[in-house]
Amino acid sequence: MQGIKIFDKLSAVLIASLIIGLVQNPVWQTEAKTGVQDEWSVTARLDSKKVNRKTVTMKKGSNKKISLTIAPKNSRVKNSKMNTSFLKTKYHSNKKSIVSVTKTGVLKAKKKGTAKITITVTGSEKLKKKVWFKVKVMNKSNSDNKTEIPVTLTVGGKTFSAKFYDNPAARELVEKMPMTLSMEELNGNEKYHYFDTNFPTNETSPKQIQAGDIKLYGSGCLVTFYKSFTTSYRYTSVGYVEDAAGFARAVGSGNVKITFQKG
Repeated sequence: MQGIKIFDKLSAVLIASLIIGLVQNPVWQTEAKTGVQDEWSVTARLDSKKVNRKTVTMKKGSNKKISLTIAPKNSRVKNSKMNTSFLKTKYHSNKKSIVSVTKTGVLKAKKKGTAKITITVTGSEKLKKKVWFKVKVMNKSNSDNKTEIPVTLTVGGKTFSAKFYDNPAARELVEKMPMTLSMEELNGNEKYHYFDTNFPTNETSPKQIQAGDIKLYGSGCLVTFYKSFTTSYRYTSVGYVEDAAGFARAVGSGNVKITFQKG
C-alpha cells in the first residue's frame, strides 16, 4: 500500500509539471490558437506588394523597408489570433556590397547587380519559417532623385536619419518642417501627435507594424512606432526611421518631444 501511495504522489508531481510546462511554453500557446506548427505563413512585402520568391527592382542609392505579415494559413484557424511576441526575425543578404539589409529590415541598394534576401522567422527548433526574394539594383537617373525625402528626427539631443515617402501626406508634413511635436506614449509601442489640420490620406491595412515606421492615423494623427507588432488598424504610410533600435532607446517609455527637420 505504501508503494502505491508513493507512486500516486510521483504521478501527481509529473502531471503538475507537464501542465505548467504547457502553459509556459509559447510554442504550445501558438499551436493552441492557430493549429499545428506548419500551418502558419510569413509574407514579405515592399511598398505593400507581396515579394515572396519574386525579383523586385530598386534604384542605386534608394532604401526600402520590408514589412512582414505572420498569420495562420489553414482556413480552420484563419481568424485565430497568433501569439508572435516570442518570434525572432533575421534578415540576410547574400551580396551585401549590392544590397545590404539592417536588423530591422531596411534594404539599402548600393550598386548595380542582383542580391538574394532571406528572412528567417524563428520561435523554436521546430517552429521556423524562411522566405526569400531577389533585389535587382539599377543605376539611378537624374529623374529618380526625389523618390524619397530625407528627414532628420531629433530626440533628447540625439539625431536619427529617416526617409519620407513621395506621397501627398508626407509632402505636406515636410512642408511644415522644421517642427517640434509633443508626442504622447501609447500601448508601449508608439508615440502620437494630433494636428489641428487634416492631411491627405491613402489608408491601407499593413497587418504588421515594423519598429521605426512613421504613419498617419486618420487624417490628423502622426504616429512614430518604436516596436513591431501586429495590427488590424488602417494607416497612411509616411516614412520610416532607419535606426529603429536606437530610436526606441531614445524615445523611452513616456511622453517625448521630437523635432522633425528636412534633410
